[in-house]
Amino acid sequence: MWSRWPVALVLIIATVTCPPEANAACIAEAPATGIEADLVIHLSPGCTPAEREAHAVRGEAVMDAIAKGRSVDLLGVIVRGDLIFDRLAAHTTSHSTVPVPETANQADRAGSNGQRIVREALILRDSIILGEVRHRSPDGTLRFEGPVDFEGSHFKEGVDFSRSVFQEAVELSAATFEKEVTFVQGQFATRMNCRETQFGPRTKFHRSVFHGSVNCTGALFDGMAEFLEVTFEQPATFERSRFGLGTGFSGSRFKGRISFREAIFSRETFFGFAVFENEAVFAGAQFLGSTDFSNAEFRQQDDLAKARFDQAPVFAQTKRLESAQSGDLLQTRNGQYALTVLFLLVAALLVAYAVRLK
Repeated sequence: MWSRWPVALVLIIATVTCPPEANAACIAEAPATGIEADLVIHLSPGCTPAEREAHAVRGEAVMDAIAKGRSVDLLGVIVRGDLIFDRLAAHTTSHSTVPVPETANQADRAGSNGQRIVREALILRDSIILGEVRHRSPDGTLRFEGPVDFEGSHFKEGVDFSRSVFQEAVELSAATFEKEVTFVQGQFATRMNCRETQFGPRTKFHRSVFHGSVNCTGALFDGMAEFLEVTFEQPATFERSRFGLGTGFSGSRFKGRISFREAIFSRETFFGFAVFENEAVFAGAQFLGSTDFSNAEFRQQDDLAKARFDQAPVFAQTKRLESAQSGDLLQTRNGQYALTVLFLLVAALLVAYAVRLK
């Protein structure tokens, strides 16, 4: 009889701690049923790890919904498996509503393989994506006709959206990318947000075009950050962002206001051949490594004098307004040391002169 007590005790504890309705309470919104149903699963914040595992979604299921033209809306969900967008059917004729020549040129170059299209919203919020997210077609494009929202999600593997066109807003705020993130030759028709986003060992936006605003306030670029030959049509903000390794904005064009206020650049930073057509804000920014503005062009007054440079920045053939250049000496530690020595020398001469008069 006594041997039955442990079993009974386990049953009592299970009944108290895991009531039958607990699993149901974890699901804030269950997936709909039916042939044309969207893939919608919302799990509440109170779900246990075991419950989230029980409601995990396969990557194949996500891609199947996308291939069938349905929206994907996952909240607090674990996604197991890769999301391979190269496997979507290619459309040889497709019209993009992004009003830019670059997009048209890309579509022409992709004529042989066409475009792969995601017709509805792709929302992965506060979720964990365990596999790769990839589009690597060498001459085709991937077009998102609905919004893309990855806010708060954690990507364990690499993310590659090269040659993608985003017709609606892109939300990356508070997301974490453990591996490389690639948006080479991306086209962003409206805004992109990456506030407080944590990027991994390498982030690439080579030759991308942002037609809407960009807000990366407080973002952490833990590795290499490469914004080479990028066009910012609207205001862009990298205020209080941190750049851990080498950072490149070489060849980029800032048509709207750009702000790096209080940003920290820990290693080498390059703005060579960059063009600042509008206001450029660097007040409170810290450049802890070498900084190169060679051949850059500032078409409005900059405030680089309000930034801190641990090493003298390079301004070889840089075009700046005349009044902005007068304060360059005070921007660096060497300049400040030289100014201090000058003041001490003047003070010593004044003392010597006063003594001589006596």
